[in-house]
Amino acid sequence: MITLHYLIADLEAKKHKFGCEFYVRGEFLKYIKDFKIINERIHYLRLRATRFSCTLINVHVTTYEKMEEVKEKFYNLLEQNINQIANSDIKILLRDFNTKVGKEDIYKPTTGNETLHTETNNRIKMIQFTVSKGFNVRTTIFSRKDIHKEKWYSADSRMANQIDHVLISNRFRSAVTDNKELRGPDIGSNHNLLKINCKMKLRVKTEKKYNWKRKIVNIFQNSKWKQEYAIELNNRFKILEYMEDEENTDNNITENGKTLRQ
Repeated sequence: MITLHYLIADLEAKKHKFGCEFYVRGEFLKYIKDFKIINERIHYLRLRATRFSCTLINVHVTTYEKMEEVKEKFYNLLEQNINQIANSDIKILLRDFNTKVGKEDIYKPTTGNETLHTETNNRIKMIQFTVSKGFNVRTTIFSRKDIHKEKWYSADSRMANQIDHVLISNRFRSAVTDNKELRGPDIGSNHNLLKINCKMKLRVKTEKKYNWKRKIVNIFQNSKWKQEYAIELNNRFKILEYMEDEENTDNNITENGKTLRQ
């Protein structure tokens, strides 16, 4: 189980410290292939899978109040890092996109129809990025009651938005089979914990075994191996000769015994 940490809370000081992290259970550490921190808003974790590697990208998109240049800089940096990831990887983007996705027909092939909001807010950069990079929004695909779509609450708890999303490459979109809001756990944040079910088979890196067949084929190309092989053959023939001598000795004893009895 790989869990997302949305905000680090200082409960005593009643402050929220900005940051994003990955929490990985110890038994899954062996599947980690790479981990990289781009900046305080973008982290990624790469896992070994059976056929393809899986890259989880943890992002915290800038808020609506930020200047347009800051938003452009964030998405440009995110795009640059995604382009550096192998095309064969299963790419999953997680966490806080600070974007309300609506039910407009033009976005339905990418976002689906199971969203909390009717209209997309004027932060359409997330939608444009999703379409341009070939991603699919999975948090607005599965049917849920509205109360289970609420991912963020205002300070007075009067306003609830669905701004946390899970994006996955279109090619592997069927790998995410479900998502669910966990409203019970107290994580010290104004975000609910989001759980996703992702179907993939992880793989542990195995050490390469020595190819003895290759050694036999190339035995005469290495003087050391050639000498070892000659000594091994000589020893085996000596054992065979010794076995033949023992058989002859046994036969002589048997014949002498018959002569004595006669």
